[in-house]
Amino acid sequence: MVNLVRYMTLCIVCRILYSKKEGERIMEFTEVINKRRTIRDFSDKKVSDEVIFSSLQSGLKAPSYNHLKQWDFILVKKQNVRYALTQTEQMVEEVTDELKQTFDNYDSLSKEMYLDAIPKQKRMLLEAPEVLVVVYKPKTTIIESKKIYDLNGLASVWCCIENILLTLAYNNVFGVAFIPKNTMAVKKILNIPNKLEVAAIIPFGYKSENAKIVPQKEVDIETKLHINKW
Repeated sequence: MVNLVRYMTLCIVCRILYSKKEGERIMEFTEVINKRRTIRDFSDKKVSDEVIFSSLQSGLKAPSYNHLKQWDFILVKKQNVRYALTQTEQMVEEVTDELKQTFDNYDSLSKEMYLDAIPKQKRMLLEAPEVLVVVYKPKTTIIESKKIYDLNGLASVWCCIENILLTLAYNNVFGVAFIPKNTMAVKKILNIPNKLEVAAIIPFGYKSENAKIVPQKEVDIETKLHINKW
């Protein structure tokens, strides 16, 4: 009887400890979600291969519409290749009156973000400790897509990208997803096969001490949630 009581007590204690451990895991995951931010200002600190590979491995754990994980990654190390990427489209390097006027009617936080982001596009591609190009195989080419179903490949690769960004954030590494306008030129520079497409270019690294962090817009979930119908 005594042994049975001891056994039951041990089971209860183990369950409490397990529940507490699970709670800590949930809290850690929530913290990572909240921790992930877009950063365009980086320190010179090197990102270890372990952190990079771990993040890419997390990316490959994302759901894919056909279960084939048709994503590839290119780490751009050479400065001349990075420079070539910056020449695929016009990049404004300072905040001009014309640029300000473009965003005059935007939401204040959105305007703040764009006016900070646009002049940094060239610099972040050149100076970030790492630059990652995420490539995927589209179900249908973008130009031929006519319905949401055709964009399954694009939706899947962005699940992959989110996993990468979250794992980087877990390791105190941050980045920004830059969407190139001229993907054909990017593909030519990087020798990417025609059947594949560029999803995003992600400069990433440890944030600098004076890194600009634009506040996130607070959104009430009750204004976004609809039950059964709109």
